[in-house]
Amino acid sequence: MTTLRVRLAAPFDATAASAWWRAGDDGRVIDRGVGPPSQWPAGDRVEVAVAAGDVRIATLALPPMNDARRSAAAAFALEDQLAAPSGSSHLRVSAPASPGGPTVARIVDRSTLEWLDSRRPVIGRVVAEPDLVPQDGAWHWCIDGGGRGFVRRSDGSAFAAGPETDAGLPAELTAALAQARRAQGRTPLRIVVDGAVSPERLAAWSQAHGASFVRGTPWSLEQVPTRAWAAAPDLRDGLASTQGRASASVAHRFAPALWLAVAALALHLVGTTGTWVRDRYLAWRADRAVVAIAGDRGIADASDARTAEAALAKRAAAAAHAAGRTAEGDLLPLLARAAPALAALPAGTLRTLTYGDRRLVADLASLDEARVSSLVRELSVAGLAPVAAPAAGGVRIAMTAGS
Repeated sequence: MTTLRVRLAAPFDATAASAWWRAGDDGRVIDRGVGPPSQWPAGDRVEVAVAAGDVRIATLALPPMNDARRSAAAAFALEDQLAAPSGSSHLRVSAPASPGGPTVARIVDRSTLEWLDSRRPVIGRVVAEPDLVPQDGAWHWCIDGGGRGFVRRSDGSAFAAGPETDAGLPAELTAALAQARRAQGRTPLRIVVDGAVSPERLAAWSQAHGASFVRGTPWSLEQVPTRAWAAAPDLRDGLASTQGRASASVAHRFAPALWLAVAALALHLVGTTGTWVRDRYLAWRADRAVVAIAGDRGIADASDARTAEAALAKRAAAAAHAAGRTAEGDLLPLLARAAPALAALPAGTLRTLTYGDRRLVADLASLDEARVSSLVRELSVAGLAPVAAPAAGGVRIAMTAGS
């Protein structure tokens, strides 16, 4: 697995060449180069460092508060210090590392982060270059190969620093030392110079400014361990990208219509469910009534509506026969209803006609499907309930009294 790491050019330009290098799982650099984003090689993971010149890191003394209030308080405290309009900058605020410690605020151009956030393949982390410097209680003056660099103070704040002046130190560092003397009554005790500086110059600076300038390790992002990249805050946290805002705007625009559609669907489901429940309830009541009637007539084995209906029909037929009348399912009523349709069949079509169990069964010779369908319709119109099925090289139709 390889990690592609990039240090953006400063000032940032989406077409400018930036230094890149790829490292393996063990942290060793596999290859390196300089080129615009279109020429960056592929990596299993991509991490980007925003140059110190394009990010400002400030510390603020804020009372204890939750994250939401802390971000608002930091934005208010830094409002008069922002050179660009507030809408063009993104503020990434970190909670104090320890109780009573300073709040660290990172200020970076929003358009830079939005460009990085929209890139594909997705960039895993976007960090500030000064955040990759270890915090050991000293100031670190990191100098790149061109003589420019940045300073990270012991409290976590950082600022870009230009090349040395005739007086020795960069103007930004000289001003920061003077400010520290006014605020603390003394200068930082230790300033680590991470650059190629001779011992003589270190001694001269120490004597001129009353601070201890010591030589560190020449600054190189390639030498920063993976754990430092992982520990550095991602500058995009809390960023509402342009794409996100556009999506939110579209969603907001169509939200009323969406809510109406959801409400209509919910109303339809409630209505359909209500109708189904009502129909089921009415059917249950009807079944219960049939069973109750059968029980009142002394039919003991009528445990369900189907059995009760059959038993009541059988008893009604017996009563009709006792009075000398025909019942609904007797042969003659069934035959009277079926005769016109059966008589219209071609000669020889009707093979046999049988009756049993209140059902009239006609065995017919083979008929085409259209003729069978027409016959079934005619029997249904006559008040029968016909069921047709192929049987013994022909068609068998069973007919019972219709409901």
